[in-house]
Amino acid sequence: MALQISNIAAVLKKVIVPVIQNQLPKESVFFDKVKKNSGVTIANNQIYIAARTGRHSGIYTVAEGTEPYAGKAKYLQPYTSMKYAFGTLELSDQVLEAAGQSNQSVKAIASILNTEITALKEDFRKDINRQMMGDGNGVLCLANGTGIASTALVVDTNPNGGDATEYLAEGMYIVVDTNSAVAITSVDSATGITLASAISWPDNSKVYKAGTAEIMGLNGIIDDGTNVATIQNMLRSSYPFANANVDHSAATLTEAQMIAQYLKAKRYGGSKTIFTGPTLFQYYGSLLTSMKRTANLSEVLKGGWKGLEFMDGVGVMLDFDTWSGCMHMVDFNDLTIAEMSDPFAWLEADTHGGILKRSASNRTVWEGTLKYYFNLVALKFKGMATLRNKTNAG
Repeated sequence: MALQISNIAAVLKKVIVPVIQNQLPKESVFFDKVKKNSGVTIANNQIYIAARTGRHSGIYTVAEGTEPYAGKAKYLQPYTSMKYAFGTLELSDQVLEAAGQSNQSVKAIASILNTEITALKEDFRKDINRQMMGDGNGVLCLANGTGIASTALVVDTNPNGGDATEYLAEGMYIVVDTNSAVAITSVDSATGITLASAISWPDNSKVYKAGTAEIMGLNGIIDDGTNVATIQNMLRSSYPFANANVDHSAATLTEAQMIAQYLKAKRYGGSKTIFTGPTLFQYYGSLLTSMKRTANLSEVLKGGWKGLEFMDGVGVMLDFDTWSGCMHMVDFNDLTIAEMSDPFAWLEADTHGGILKRSASNRTVWEGTLKYYFNLVALKFKGMATLRNKTNAG
C-alpha cells in the first residue's frame, strides 16, 4: 500500500512534536564496523580476493657451503559474486502535491515524507546487518505446522532466537516452501501472520523473502564447511586454509570454551571483537559477576560502541541479529565489504528531484528505490573463530 494522506491525518495535529520516534531497532553494529573495499578487486559483477594460501617454501637453515633450495609463497585468487539489494517506498500523487503547498499542514506532511524515507533507510540498513550475520540462504523463520489451502501461517525458529515474526512485515512478499511469492496482509503476533492468498505447505517449511539472493554472512564465512561447503569459489574440503575455527558442541557456555577458540584464532592473527546475541551476552556477563569480576559495559569498539571485555581486552559486543547460540570471534582485518555502489544510493528517476518515478501499474503512485551493490568477503579465515549451539545454564 502506498502512503496516503488518510494514513497520516492523525499525525497532522501533532505538528508541535519535532521528532516522531521510531519504535523499531536501529543499530547495525557489525555492518557499521567492517571496512569497505579493502584487499579486493571488482571486475564486472565479480569480486576477486588476493589470498596467500601457504608459507614460503624457500626458507632453510643449512651448513656452511651448502646451497639452500629456492622456493616461493603460494597464492590463490578466490572470487565471489556481487549481490544487489534494493529498498523501495511508495507515495501517492496526492501526498506529493500537498507537500508542494505552503501551510502548516503541508509542513507536517513534508515531515511525514521525510520520516518515511528515513524509515526506509534505517530498515534497509538493519536488514543488511541481518544478512551479514547469516550464511547466505536468507531463511527468516520456519513454518510451524502443516497448512492446507490456508492464509493463516504460524511460524517459529527465527535464527536469532527472537520473535519468529521479527523479520516479517505487512506488505512484504515471501516464499513459503516451493510456493509462488505471496504478500503478507498482516503480522498478527510474535508467531503468526496472515497471507493475501491461500497456500499449502509442510511443517518446518523455510520462509524467505521473494527473490532472495543474499550476501554471505558470518555463519558462512566463519565456518568449516558445515553451513557453507564452498566459499568464494573454494571447496573447503580441498582448501584447509578456507576453514575457520569452529566449536559445534552443544553445551552450556564456559570461558574455557571461549579461550580455546580464541587461542586457535590468535595463532593466525587473532580475533579483535566477539559478537553474540542477548542470551549469551547476558550469560557471559553473569559469568564475570560470579567470578567477582566486573560486568559493567565499557567502550570496546571505537565510536562509542559498548560491551563487555574478554581476555587481552577483546570486546564482547551485543548484536541482536547474531544467530542464537553463537559467539563469533571476528578480526576486522580479515573481512571487507566489497562495494560496487555507494550504500543506500537512490536509483535514477524521472521527476521530483531525481528520487521518484511513476509506478508502472498505478499512475497515481510514485516509487523511490534505494540500492546497494555489495557482498561481504573474507580476506583470511583462520584468524577468526566461532562457538555454536551454546546455551546459558538456565
